[in-house]
Amino acid sequence: MNLAELRNHAMRFDRAVEKKPLYFGKNKEIKGWKAIYNQDKQKVATLTSDRYKLVQHSKVVQSVVDAVMNLNINADARVRDGGNRVFVDLTFKDHKIPIKVGEEFMAGIRIINSYDKTTGIIVAPRYLRMVCSNGMVVNRIISGYAVKHSKKMTKDFESTVARLLKRMIDEEETLRNIVEDCIADSVEWELMERILASLANSKKHIDKIRELLPENPTRWDLYNSFTSYCSHDAQLRPNVEQMLQGKAQKILVTPLVELVPAVKEKSK
Repeated sequence: MNLAELRNHAMRFDRAVEKKPLYFGKNKEIKGWKAIYNQDKQKVATLTSDRYKLVQHSKVVQSVVDAVMNLNINADARVRDGGNRVFVDLTFKDHKIPIKVGEEFMAGIRIINSYDKTTGIIVAPRYLRMVCSNGMVVNRIISGYAVKHSKKMTKDFESTVARLLKRMIDEEETLRNIVEDCIADSVEWELMERILASLANSKKHIDKIRELLPENPTRWDLYNSFTSYCSHDAQLRPNVEQMLQGKAQKILVTPLVELVPAVKEKSK
């Protein structure tokens, strides 16, 4: 969807309210604490101190849209709504990054907000691999940002997005070197099975990721099997997809000679 469609879609996100005072039993008030209540799910998302500032999913997304528009960035958006958590992936269509080995990527960002305090507002660097539309969250290569819950979020997002995009462009050579190293690492199937077992943590995930691997895989193929599964399996919950993206990054940034001993040690 485009940015205007994203703004409209944001109005359908779950809404939350603060509920206090809280009571222990019937009469004893718990001072300094409140509940964050998801109105649409009709459930308490979390209990938290009075210092916590609730920010609606819709407000976060509106601030993102305003920031990106102010920067005149041409962007597409993909949303994964998990109720208490929302994930928004933006792809900056005019910011392409070529790699010597024939790969080409579009720069982008992932925005996460939660009502259950599993995250604050997170802005993470992300690439879209153009040949297969795999989304690649790469905060282990390029550090992202946490944006405070505040009244000036749009301005915070604008400066954050601008800094992150510059950092991604500056780190083009780093990404290129990492991809080339991954492509050079052939992985035997016995080792591949050990790596999958150590990272995927679920037979269902392992089986589906394995199906995406070519006959003679490299470490790059293994990484892309993870990101393909994350990007194209509609049944994956957003939090599971985020977890698997983190596992995939370990494959991307860890040379095979270092990854092998770690896997062998775990398998003893």
